Amino acid sequence: MLSDEKRNRFFQLLKESTKDEWVWMNGYLSAMMQPMPGTLSSIPSDVPSERVVPTTVTTSALTGGGSLQLTVVYGTETGNAKKLATSFVKKLKDAGHNVKLKNTETYKANEFDSEKNLIVIIATHGDGDPPASAKNFVESLKNRTPHFENLNFAVLGLGDTSYPLFCKTGEDVDSLLNNLGGNRIIPLGKCDLDIDTVAIPWFQSLVTSFGQVSISNGQTQNVQSVAKPTSNKRIVYQGKVSANIVLNDIGASKSTRHIEIITPQAIEYEPGDSAGFFPKNTTQDVNQILSLLKLGKEDRIVFANETWMAEDLLKNKVSIRNLPARVIQKYGDLVGKTIDLKNVDLDVLLTDYPLNQNTPSEKVFEILEQMVPRYYSIASSPKSHGENEIHLTVAEVDIETKLGKKEGLCSGYLSAFDEGEAVSFYIQKNPNFRLPPPDAHLIMIGPGTGIAPFRSFLWERDADGASGKNWLFFGERNFVSDFYYQSEFLQLMETGILQKLNAAFSRDTKQKVYVQDRMEENADELLNWIKDGAYIYVCGSKDPMSKDVEKRLLQILEKRTFETNQSTEDFLSTLEEAGRYKKDVY
Repeated sequence: MLSDEKRNRFFQLLKESTKDEWVWMNGYLSAMMQPMPGTLSSIPSDVPSERVVPTTVTTSALTGGGSLQLTVVYGTETGNAKKLATSFVKKLKDAGHNVKLKNTETYKANEFDSEKNLIVIIATHGDGDPPASAKNFVESLKNRTPHFENLNFAVLGLGDTSYPLFCKTGEDVDSLLNNLGGNRIIPLGKCDLDIDTVAIPWFQSLVTSFGQVSISNGQTQNVQSVAKPTSNKRIVYQGKVSANIVLNDIGASKSTRHIEIITPQAIEYEPGDSAGFFPKNTTQDVNQILSLLKLGKEDRIVFANETWMAEDLLKNKVSIRNLPARVIQKYGDLVGKTIDLKNVDLDVLLTDYPLNQNTPSEKVFEILEQMVPRYYSIASSPKSHGENEIHLTVAEVDIETKLGKKEGLCSGYLSAFDEGEAVSFYIQKNPNFRLPPPDAHLIMIGPGTGIAPFRSFLWERDADGASGKNWLFFGERNFVSDFYYQSEFLQLMETGILQKLNAAFSRDTKQKVYVQDRMEENADELLNWIKDGAYIYVCGSKDPMSKDVEKRLLQILEKRTFETNQSTEDFLSTLEEAGRYKKDVY
């Protein structure tokens, strides 16, 4: 028994903790001792609770008194959810349970009707969006009308607390399954970058809720070892800019930079990965907002339970550009007006909809969100360029706003670096955009800055001595001024690494020509490469480039004389499921 003092501290801790923290504490404590038989522990009556497992769902109902029938479904963007799901399934199968592992991409809506115990492990991508492979899965739940009669479920979300809508997809799936009558076995788990810290205790809690079923070789797991997490926290590298050059020639209508960053230690990355940067807001924007809010640079502001000087907070922490609709709505509530705008900057809001005289300026900071990282595909190869440097291909962007032209937030930040200046970054792994086997043929479609990972791919294949052939499609505005890395690609053609190079320059002719037009011109050879097992990779702008490329690819595949037993759409889906059609678009 706890002493009165300890019991009071314990209850106070529970009151101050979130549901997600309860999940972590429950799993951690479960992993510190052999679990006791029985059902889930009850929460003290003076601590707020939500529906976790209905009283009608007993442990015996979940376990069936023996082995379980389970389905584990994963939705992934970078491969972490798949890796976690595969690990869980293996443990459950080792314990003798009947477990199916499925991808949200291929999961059919009617399969929900036959499920009894469903575990969903799903990532959140971008600004609260589901992974591309999970969009149909989430939509099928949103569109479902019949309620579940006998579905037990648990959801584990993966995300990054750098983003304001942390684990939003996991929250949505958990809520949808619950609202449709499913029985929530344990509360939603939410994993940050150090995934195992939450995932391992969550899984242990899940197993405990199934009646302490054994999860390893039919024996009770040594739960103390289960609770020992491995660290997946991001490594922040401190580097220096060693080169910052404009790739475009004189007369170009745009500016794209090649930036090289060196570090004293080796950088853990592979071709296909990205580098993440936290940019800083410009001095001009910061001063403008300080003036509109009538604040001094050194005025103290509390943000996320930390006290900042106003200038430092606006410069380094909060997002003031391209505000999402949820922030604009909150600002409208603050000023008592309906604001029918989206993706505008804070200075525009403050100018067009000034604060009421009796509203403290500090209130604005209560609705703002912290800046999120920006990612750039790495354009270098660790084997060819060395493990102590990365290269970037950065397009400088000009954005027209109501208050004038502004540089892109992160592109402007990176482009302004002089050689020798310090810069911090981390590596964002992208296991779904890896090189194919060395003997496989590779078709790369990368207009604009989408060329970056393919420069990495080609130099890595060169260093590996890969025997597979390589074909590159590149597009930009003008041949003379915008043919990025032209001399390198010609060198790779001379040495036999790059077999084919087709370039499209849209502004050189009266009728604009794009990469998809070059694909059409080479349709017969493209089909031969695909028939011979080639992998197709696309990188660059999501809209419209990637959609236009896929539309043209489908038209070309219509003409194929192989695998005609499938529709064209199904054939392309088969390529994607086999890892032979990959996209990294933004």
